[in-house]
Amino acid sequence: MLLLGCKTKNPSNSFKEIVVKEMCPEDGKCYYEMLKNKNIDFSYNNLNEFYPTFSEGENIIFKFEYKRNEISNTQDSSYREEILIELNPYDLEFETTSFKGKKIVFARWCYCKGQTGYYKIKQGKLSVIKKGTNTYELKLNFKMDEVPQVITEIKHIFTLE
Repeated sequence: MLLLGCKTKNPSNSFKEIVVKEMCPEDGKCYYEMLKNKNIDFSYNNLNEFYPTFSEGENIIFKFEYKRNEISNTQDSSYREEILIELNPYDLEFETTSFKGKKIVFARWCYCKGQTGYYKIKQGKLSVIKKGTNTYELKLNFKMDEVPQVITEIKHIFTLE
């Protein structure tokens, strides 16, 4: 009986999300998604540019997307940014400014010649703080040197059920 009480608790596989809306720019919409039991893998094309793929695994992937409203009567006005963060469900409370070895990705999609694609986020601050029973707040502040960005900060609250 004593040995059974020492078993590592498996994290829950379902989420209840509470989105903090004020973080999204007024000229677009923001979407959040938690992908459970997934890992981010990096693949490379023939130009040695990387792109993320997802595989089955034991991690959680936080996915954020910002879509700017298209400008009427303007061709190629679509603009989108994505952020992917791989989280370990067994270590959900942390704060870091060192992204080396972390899978944190920024993507920019627009008619912006030479300034689209996937980029590894290298500078900023990422934290996940426990706010209550199974409730966590994810915060990311970051800066990209490679390309311009609209989104510099994310704040998202989610509950593991």
